[in-house]
Amino acid sequence: MSSSFKTALITGAARGIGAATALALASRGITVVLTARSAAACRDVAERIQANGGRCHVTACDVADYPSVVAAVEAAVAYGGGLDIIVNNAGQIQPIGLLHTTDPAQWTHAIHTNLVGAYHVIHAALPWLQKSAHAAIVNLSTGGAHTPRLTWSSYCSAKAGLAMLTRCVADEYADRDVAVYGLQPGLVDTGMQATIRAAGTNAISRIPRSELDPPEKSAAVIAWLADQRPTDLRGLDLSATDAALLQRSQASTL
Repeated sequence: MSSSFKTALITGAARGIGAATALALASRGITVVLTARSAAACRDVAERIQANGGRCHVTACDVADYPSVVAAVEAAVAYGGGLDIIVNNAGQIQPIGLLHTTDPAQWTHAIHTNLVGAYHVIHAALPWLQKSAHAAIVNLSTGGAHTPRLTWSSYCSAKAGLAMLTRCVADEYADRDVAVYGLQPGLVDTGMQATIRAAGTNAISRIPRSELDPPEKSAAVIAWLADQRPTDLRGLDLSATDAALLQRSQASTL
């Protein structure tokens, strides 16, 4: 059964999967701290949570900047009285293009956002997570972590690193009961997918918007993983489109 005394920090919470995850966690009685590079960008989501009786706080955070992450974690702890859950959702698909056409500075910044950013959040949060009896980390992954996608070299490389980071953290902190999961949301109707369609550089960019899943589908699985912390799935890079996982998460008693 969900506990109303858990606090979750969600990066990239202004829209898409991050916003849907914030709403899903709040619906379980979990206090949520929403972050994005602009705190103002999260206010609409915060208002929706509060209108439904949820408890939330908004703070700015650039995951590529470690001091910014530390400040966000401290704000979450101050607001929630501790920290139990982090959802590493912040990410970027750019630069899109054949590797020799990409800008080195942009390519490197994307690695910092998609991989180093998750490390920053985990590193800053672990002192608090280790004090929690309900510690959980969910890292947003992608099929591109395991299968190369044409013109997405930076994104795929970073997410492959993130999948290994998930395994490493799960292994290193298993004896401290920190539950860690990777989740591949699949093809979801988000702003990132709009950027992919506009680029038109690979097969995924040609998938019609009508065939994409709503963000709420993967958000429900993220919330279940973070709240219920299934032991047998820890350290795995899971897929939100897996029928058995969906059935299991939907059958869970909240």
